[in-house]
Amino acid sequence: MLVHPSEAAARFHIKHTHNVDVHADNLAHWDQRYEQTSPGRFQGEVRELVDGPFQVFHEVANCATAQRCAPWQGGVWVGLSAPDNDSGLRFMGRPTAPRQLMVASGHAHFDLQVPAGHGLYGLVVEHSQLEQHVQQLHHRPLSTGQASAPQVQDMSTLQRMRLVGMLREVLKGLDGNPLALLHEASRKSLKQAVLTVLTDTLLPMSLHEAATPRQLRRHALVQRARDKVLGEPDTPHSVADLCSHLHVTRRTLQNSFQETLGLSPATFLRSVRLNAVRRALREPGNATIAEVAARWGFWHMGHFSQEYKALFGETPSQTRRP
Repeated sequence: MLVHPSEAAARFHIKHTHNVDVHADNLAHWDQRYEQTSPGRFQGEVRELVDGPFQVFHEVANCATAQRCAPWQGGVWVGLSAPDNDSGLRFMGRPTAPRQLMVASGHAHFDLQVPAGHGLYGLVVEHSQLEQHVQQLHHRPLSTGQASAPQVQDMSTLQRMRLVGMLREVLKGLDGNPLALLHEASRKSLKQAVLTVLTDTLLPMSLHEAATPRQLRRHALVQRARDKVLGEPDTPHSVADLCSHLHVTRRTLQNSFQETLGLSPATFLRSVRLNAVRRALREPGNATIAEVAARWGFWHMGHFSQEYKALFGETPSQTRRP
């Protein structure tokens, strides 16, 4: 559930998990849902500073994930790839370059497809706070943060190095000295340093839409397909069903999924259903594993068990075991 951050005491956490849903929940105040899309026993880590409506984090997982995310209302998220080479990250269905900054506001969800082992740095600040800092330093209004669609901005090598270096040092410094957050002077100095580097990166403005109109149409088509599958668990949708429901050809659906997610429709549908089974198995209840699997369209238990273990690195019974 998305909530606005409170003015509670600042805190720094390092969180590890073997569950993709817990990994999504480990970022405070976000509304997120992750699907694991590559095989292996999931391992995720989040390093996070939260100080009221100010958040700095680094997240990484050993498995690929399809992410649907939104920060709190009024917050501006900026994100950038931890690797400095092109390794398959997609933002709103479009491949991103290492020297691109991703920007989104709390007005709507955005989508990420994150490769296995790919780290992300993130920063969320209140739009009004960022606007005030820009005005103080540069005596000009801020045009980002209230856009209706996610955006990207190209950075110079130096800008990227400065921003990544600042976020890395914040998290590394607090790991070594978390007691610094007990002192208002340290917290204020930290925020000012981060905001200064961020505004120098954002200005001069060169923001543009994260995806072209054609890419946005394909992204919307993929999202409608995903919503259809998740919204009707008792109906085992096939690729043909989705083509009929969405009024598109198989080729259009295939091209949309490949461009947006880097996956075929059949592969993604299977991953969504397997992730849904895993969530159900982790919840308390009396349904058997076979009943849960059948509810999501898996009628052959032998094949289901093989596919489940191949994706998650554990058997269904191991997932259910407390």
